[in-house]
Amino acid sequence: MNLLMIKRLCLLGGGLLLLPIIVLSQQDSMMLDKDFYFRDGIYLNIQDFQSNQPAYSWDEIEAQLVTVPSSHSAQADYIKIKGGEEINADDIWGISLNGMPYICLASEYTDQNTIVFAALQVRGRLCYYAFEKKRTEWVEIAAYNPLTGRPFRKGKVSKEIKESYEYILNFSNGTTEVFDKPGLLKFIADDEQLWRTVNELSPSEVEQKLYKCLLIYDDRNPVFLPK
Repeated sequence: MNLLMIKRLCLLGGGLLLLPIIVLSQQDSMMLDKDFYFRDGIYLNIQDFQSNQPAYSWDEIEAQLVTVPSSHSAQADYIKIKGGEEINADDIWGISLNGMPYICLASEYTDQNTIVFAALQVRGRLCYYAFEKKRTEWVEIAAYNPLTGRPFRKGKVSKEIKESYEYILNFSNGTTEVFDKPGLLKFIADDEQLWRTVNELSPSEVEQKLYKCLLIYDDRNPVFLPK
C-alpha cells in the first residue's frame, strides 16, 4: 500500500468518525423560533433558557397562576417550592407553560401583590414581548349651567389609563431594549445591511416596517438551542 493510499484512507476514516458527531448535534438542537418548545417550569436566569433547562419543573412547584391569552400574559399570586419556601419574584427570570416562554416583569410594571409574566410572542435571536400597565389618575370635570354655559360645580373623578409597552430581548445575553428604532439598531449592528435599512426608515415607515425588520433579522441570524 503506497503512501498516497494510506493518506486517503486516513482522511476517509476521519470523516466517518466525525459524521456521527455532526448528526447527533443536528438531532439534539433546534432553531429557536415560534415552533420551539421550551421545557415547562421555572427559569431563574437567561442561562436556564439558553440551555432549555428549568431550575424547577411544575411538578416541584405550588402556584396560584392563570394565563390571559388575550393579552399574551400570565399572572401568579404566589409561586413556591412544594414543602418549602415561596420563590421571590425578583429571583424568577421567566417561566414556560405548554412550551411557551414568558418573561417575568419588573415590579414597577405590576400590581404590588401579583407576579406578572409577558409571553415572548416572537422567539429568535431577538425576542419580542408586549404588555399593558393600568394606572389611575384624577381628572377634573365640571357641570355647566345650560342657560349661561358657565360651570357651577367642579370636582375630580378617577380615570383608568392603560399604558402600552413593547420590548425586545437579546436572547444571546438577556439584555432588553424598548422596541423602537433606536432600540432595534442597538441589537442589529452585526447585520450591516439591515442596520442601514432600519436607520434610513422615516418616522412614518417605522410603525409599518420595524416589526418586519425584526423578523428579517431573526431569519438571517438563527440561534439553536437544545431540544
